[in-house]
Amino acid sequence: MGTKFGSTRKLASGRIQARYTGPDGNRYKAPSTFADELSALAWLASVRKAIDLGTWEPPTVEPAQVIPTVGEMVQHWLDSVKLSVRTSTHRKYVEIVSGRILGNEGLCAVQVDKLTPAMVGVWWQETTKAYPESPYRNHAAYTKLRTCIGIAVEYGYIQSNPVIVRAASKRPQTKRKELPATAELKAILAHVPARYKLVTVLCLFHGLRVGEALAIKTGNITVEGPQAFVKVEGTLARVPNGAGGMMMELHPPKTMAGYRTVPILPEFVGYVAEHLRRFGTAPRDFATLTDKGCAVFDTSYRSIFHRARKAAGVDKTITPHYGRNYLITRLAEAGATPKEIGRILGQEDTSTIVDTYMKVREHRPVELMLRVNLRD
Repeated sequence: MGTKFGSTRKLASGRIQARYTGPDGNRYKAPSTFADELSALAWLASVRKAIDLGTWEPPTVEPAQVIPTVGEMVQHWLDSVKLSVRTSTHRKYVEIVSGRILGNEGLCAVQVDKLTPAMVGVWWQETTKAYPESPYRNHAAYTKLRTCIGIAVEYGYIQSNPVIVRAASKRPQTKRKELPATAELKAILAHVPARYKLVTVLCLFHGLRVGEALAIKTGNITVEGPQAFVKVEGTLARVPNGAGGMMMELHPPKTMAGYRTVPILPEFVGYVAEHLRRFGTAPRDFATLTDKGCAVFDTSYRSIFHRARKAAGVDKTITPHYGRNYLITRLAEAGATPKEIGRILGQEDTSTIVDTYMKVREHRPVELMLRVNLRD
């Protein structure tokens, strides 16, 4: 934005930078940015006044700025977000950038003011070639790199972000999930060991995420005659144990929508009651534990689930997470609105429910067309 004296501009960070041309003909900018336009204009006015009074002096030349490398900016970003995200989330960030970005020595050695779109393009080609089976993580690495270099723009090291690769910016298309049949899910449930049937019921037929189902405590379960309810209050996630291994740690839900009470379908109330009878623990303990009384790792449960699927003769690719697609679709068919479905599934974003999870069962179009009445 131009002014009678000097000019201002809004940076990507949202802060305002002020610049002016001094009596000596050189271009100068304010030593720091401003929170708003008025503050920047006030500073320019003070400089103009000093020039008019003849008291203005050229700003002291600052020592040459040390420009960080790409690798240093990525590490800076990892350090800066560590306290604001979950341990498991930060670990995922580290996994994404370690091999794909920090593992690329050539890219990491480049100073950010020397980084060009062409260099980023070469990095993207190398990354997709090295990790051809991981398009989602490749895309995530690109977005993280763009975020890190965006910070360099905010800090004033560079004027614009050179991380611009059109192919990399497009989110990979998800593979089309075939909605599992109820009979297939029940067959898997029948082959899951008794100790893990509760978790399987909660994932496949009630839409809980694996971490949420494993985090259910006995005190979160209520059985009242023909009805049962499960209160979701957290999720179990794998985190480093400080001794070179991993452990399961209880985390609160990421959003308030994650806190919810899920009614158990009448057909599965018996499974819940039977689990409490056979494997009941203290109210504050996890309802599902290993035979040694330890928290169940999500990876261990997925292996158990996979073996049960094979034993059931189900050849389709079905994971515990497919239960969310299944339940959302069946609830929609029963007339539930996206908001109502989100309440049960702990999903705030209704667009995700409609665009990502909700499916159409093969026979539904025929059923719906047969219901159409063309009489006026």
